[in-house]
This record gives sequence, structure tokens and C-alpha cells, in this order.
Amino acid sequence: MKNFNTKVAVITGAGSGLGRAMALRLYQAGAHLALCDLNLPGLEETRHLTGELSERISLHKVDVSDRSQMLQFAQDVLTWHGHIDILINNAGISLSPALFDDISDEYFEKVINVNLWGVYNGVRAFLPHLRTRPEASIVNISSLAGLVGLYGYSPYAMSKFAVRGLSETLQSELVGTKISVLVVHPGGVKTNIIKNAIDLDENQREVAHQNFSKFALLSTDEAARQILRAVQKKKNRIILGTDAKVVNAIRQLFPGSFPAIIHAIFSKAMFK
Repeated sequence: MKNFNTKVAVITGAGSGLGRAMALRLYQAGAHLALCDLNLPGLEETRHLTGELSERISLHKVDVSDRSQMLQFAQDVLTWHGHIDILINNAGISLSPALFDDISDEYFEKVINVNLWGVYNGVRAFLPHLRTRPEASIVNISSLAGLVGLYGYSPYAMSKFAVRGLSETLQSELVGTKISVLVVHPGGVKTNIIKNAIDLDENQREVAHQNFSKFALLSTDEAARQILRAVQKKKNRIILGTDAKVVNAIRQLFPGSFPAIIHAIFSKAMFK
């Protein structure tokens, strides 16, 4: 996909952060946008930042973990835009750092439902329509936590490893078609994912965000630029950020001692 002009891009989680950054870059490149989020005011702000008030952008309040809503979303996008060329499964949530024993089943399931089933629902709803296009792309946002099991992030890592597995399976199954599948493994990106963690009280959010931001080295705009460039080159995987590349390299160089290394680094950094 050499350019995005007139292409229809579906982006989940487009009300803030990386989803918003990708929406703005795609808009600048001439794409038509179908943006979804549970945060409708956030979607309105994304559209406001484009300066676009015409039918080139549609906004949809959708819970990606609800399959019926996602299927309806796909039909609504077709009604509004006529076709679909790019699916970006970006919506995701996290908990604040906590050990496995301290995480309730309820919170664990919420993370899995959004981060894993949300991606599954996106692929299930939109893949049949992508198959009808001359060329199409699926972008699934995994994480560094989809390459290595990060200390204190068991539900997040579980969901992001599964996104990686689904993406790599789709890559092999779609060989010979005109659909490319990119799985993205970002390290720390400057978003509000921890500030919005579902297990935090309101008075905890700002401190948690500040602690996370110390390790989030990559801007959302730079991450979006690299992701969309990878789509154009039809890459199947991209690791974003020096932190992600270093941690992944340590895993490969020291497979036996890697868990102890991760414990030494993250147990102190995450649990002050």
C-alpha cells in the first residue's frame, strides 16, 4: 500500500493516544476515517484536531469487546464509506503494575476482553470486507509485553502475546492474498494508558501516570509515523522504541537468566 489517499481506514481506540496520532497522520495523507472508541468526546476532539467536519470522517461509539457491536460497526462503516481498506486494532487497556496473586479475576478478564477479544472481534467483523479490496491491511497493536512477559503485567502480557499469535497465524493464512498483516510491538509510548488504568482510584492516577512516563520514551506521533511507514512497506512486524529493542535483545542473549534480569529491573522500577 504505497499511499493512503482515498483509502478507508478503521481505527479502534481513536479517542486519544496512539489511535488519535494514527488518525491524524492518515487524515493528512488523504485517507477517509472510521474512528471508534467508548469515549465519544475524545473522538470529537480527534476530529476537531483534523479540522474536518465533512463526511470524510465518521465517529462511532463502540465497545470493542462486544462482538455484536463490532459487527454492527462494520456494517455502519460500509454504509457510511462504501468500503474498508485498512483495519487498525489499537484499542487497549491496562492495570497498574501488580503481582498475579493480587489481581482479581474481574480485572484480569476485563483486560483480556478488550485487548484480545477486541482484536479478534475487529478481525472477525472486517476481514470479509477487506478480502473484497484490491489491496488491504490489518494492523494489530501488540506490545513489548507481547514479546517478553513483563513483571507486574500478567494480564496485559497474556493478552498481547495472544494478539501476536493471532497476527502471525493470519500472516501465514493470508499468504497469496492481497491482505498484509502487521503486528506492532511498542515499548513505552507517551499515552494515558496507565493514567486510565481501570484498577486505580482517581487520586492515584496522576502519580501512576508520572511514574509510567519516566519509562515512556516514544511520542505517539513518532510511533504512528513508524507504524504507517511499515504498512506502506508491507512489513509483518515492527518493534518500536529503544527500550523494546533492548529488552527483546536481552531476552535473546540471556534466555536462561532473563526472568531474573527482568525481576531485578522491573520489581524496583514498578513497585516503589
